[in-house]
Amino acid sequence: MGSGGHGYGDTSAGTVILFSGRISDIDCSRTGIEMKCRSHLELLNIQMPHRLWQSSCTHVFGDAMCLFNRSSLSATFSAGGGSTTTVIQGAPTTTTPYTQGTIIAVTGGNAGQSRTIAGFVSGGWVTVKLAFLSPVADGDQFQLLPGCDRTLATCTNVFNNAVHFGGFPYIPPPETAV
Repeated sequence: MGSGGHGYGDTSAGTVILFSGRISDIDCSRTGIEMKCRSHLELLNIQMPHRLWQSSCTHVFGDAMCLFNRSSLSATFSAGGGSTTTVIQGAPTTTTPYTQGTIIAVTGGNAGQSRTIAGFVSGGWVTVKLAFLSPVADGDQFQLLPGCDRTLATCTNVFNNAVHFGGFPYIPPPETAV
């Protein structure tokens, strides 16, 4: 027994913490385990608040937070003559907003590929942000999925989904906070 009646390893008198942290990386081998412990100060690197407070919607259109079924407003059409890898002729006549949506090649050399829609003219053409890899032939089938401009007006009037709107439309823009 050591002095004071306490044996080796007896911490009843208290302990001194020299470092505190969280285990981050663990490497195991046949002869040992190596663990890295990171300081709790690492938690200061977390972006706060988790939710961005802005007037436009922060949800991904059609995801688990938005809950809108994009395929409910999908349209299929055949590419018309004069189509290129960036401009597909023969777009359907519709009022559905396809700009910022998705175009998916169903048949032809680009089958299975999808692109973001840069522009849509009802009854005219569809332009894409990134060109398709193969030439677009007359008659190739394409599917369109709608896009969203992330405003409350579009969410309410076009998609009837205002209950799931993820923005805060009544927050003033930074320019007015003087």
